[in-house]
Amino acid sequence: METIADYLDFNGPCLASTVTEWLVREQGITPEAARKRLSRVVPPVRGFPVPLFPKGARFLYLESQRGSEEFWLALHRDLRSTGSIYGIALDGIAARLGAVREQDFDVVSGATVVPVKKQVTVKTVVTRLCEAGLLAQEWLGEDRALRIKPSEIAVAELEGVRARSAVELVILDGLREWARKIGAASYNKISIRGEAEHQAVGQFMFDLAGPSYLLPLRRGRGNQPGFLVADVFSQGTLDENHIRYFIRKSHALHATLTGASVMPILVADSFTGAALKAGHAAGIILVTPGALFGKTVGEALHSLLQTLSRAAVFAAADKPDRIVALVGSLREIEGRAGNLRGPLFELIAAYLARRDAVSIDMGVVARDKDGKSADIDVLKFTSQHSSCVAIECKGKEPNGVVTLKEVEGWLRKIPIIQSHLRSQSHLREACLSFELWTTGTFTSDARVVVVN
Repeated sequence: METIADYLDFNGPCLASTVTEWLVREQGITPEAARKRLSRVVPPVRGFPVPLFPKGARFLYLESQRGSEEFWLALHRDLRSTGSIYGIALDGIAARLGAVREQDFDVVSGATVVPVKKQVTVKTVVTRLCEAGLLAQEWLGEDRALRIKPSEIAVAELEGVRARSAVELVILDGLREWARKIGAASYNKISIRGEAEHQAVGQFMFDLAGPSYLLPLRRGRGNQPGFLVADVFSQGTLDENHIRYFIRKSHALHATLTGASVMPILVADSFTGAALKAGHAAGIILVTPGALFGKTVGEALHSLLQTLSRAAVFAAADKPDRIVALVGSLREIEGRAGNLRGPLFELIAAYLARRDAVSIDMGVVARDKDGKSADIDVLKFTSQHSSCVAIECKGKEPNGVVTLKEVEGWLRKIPIIQSHLRSQSHLREACLSFELWTTGTFTSDARVVVVN
C-alpha cells in the first residue's frame, strides 16, 4: 500500500486520524506532514460531508465504498469510538428496536433539549442524521416516526412502535406508583411521558421525572430538591451501547445541578452482562419490570405487548376473557387504568364489532391523495364488503366526557378516511359510515355536533 486510496481500499472507510497513524508508522513521515497530505486528498478519496464527529474529525472513504454495508458499519463504529453524540443517539434509537415516535426522540437521543454552550441540541442531531442518511422520518399514523437507516425495518416493526409505547406507559404508571409509595419523589409532582406537565430536568428529557427531597439527593445547605429520573423500554435486550445515552444524561445532569443530584433508573425487559457492568460502574439503577413489580406482572406485561402488537388477531379470535385476564394480572400496578384504558377499549370495541361483521381491522393508517394521514381505530367490513364502518374509540375514565374539541378533531379525519377507503377498488361502491364510541359521555355542545 503506497497511497491513501490503497489503504482505504484494503482496510475500508475510517477516520483520518487512523490514516495519519498509518502514514507515520509505515512511511516514516511526521504527523504534521501526514495531516497536510490528508488535507490535499482528491477523488476517489472523499471526506464525509456532514459534520458528525467531535473536534472536527474527518471520516474518509472511497467513492466506490459509499453506500455499501462496509461503509455504514465503519461509520457507526467510528461514531461510537469517538463518543459522538450522533452515534449515541443512533444507539438510543436502536435500544427501541430501531424506530421511535418523533416526540420520544428527545429522551433516547442523549442530547440537550435546550441550548447549552458547546452542546449539540436534539434538533441539530435530528437534522444532521437525516442529512447524513442515517435517519429517516416517516408517518406513523397521525404521528411521525424516526427510524434508523440504511438497514430496512419491516412495516410491521415500525407499527410495533405503538404497542411498545402503550406498554411503556403502563410500566411508567407502575413506576410512578412505586416511587410514591416509598417516598422516592414528591407524591403529586411525578410526571411521565406524554403528560402536559412533563418537562425537562435541567437540559435533558426523561420518560419519568419528579423532585425528590431524599437526603442523598440534596447537596449543600439549601433545601433544593434533587430528582428521580427514569427511562423505560418494554421490549428487547439492552447492551452496553444502548445505555450510553442514559449514562451521558445522568452524568451531565449530576455535574450541572447545583445543590442537588439525581437518582437515575433504567427499566428494560433485559440487559446484557456488559450493560449491567457498565451501568453499575456509572452509578445508575438497572432493573426489569419483573424485578420491580413481581413475576406475575412481568409476565402480564409481555402478554400485553403481544396482544397490542396483534390487536386485530386477538379481537377477532372471540376470546374477550384475555382482556379481563390482562387487567386482573396488572392489578398490582395501581396507576395502570389511565394508560390501559385506551388500548383495551379499542380491543373491546373491535371484539363487539366483529360479532356481526365478516372481518375487522385495527390500527389502519388512512392517507388521502395529498398525503394527509389519519388513524382508524377499528375498521369493520360486512359481506362482500358492501359496507364499511370506521370506528373511532375514546376510552374515558368513569364519568369522563368527550369534548367538542375531540369531536371536531374526529370530524376533520373523516374526509381523509373516506378518500383512503374510496381509493380501494373493492370499496368504491360500498356504503361508508363513521362512528364514535366512548366509555364516557359527551358534553352538551359535542353532542349537538355529533347529532347534526
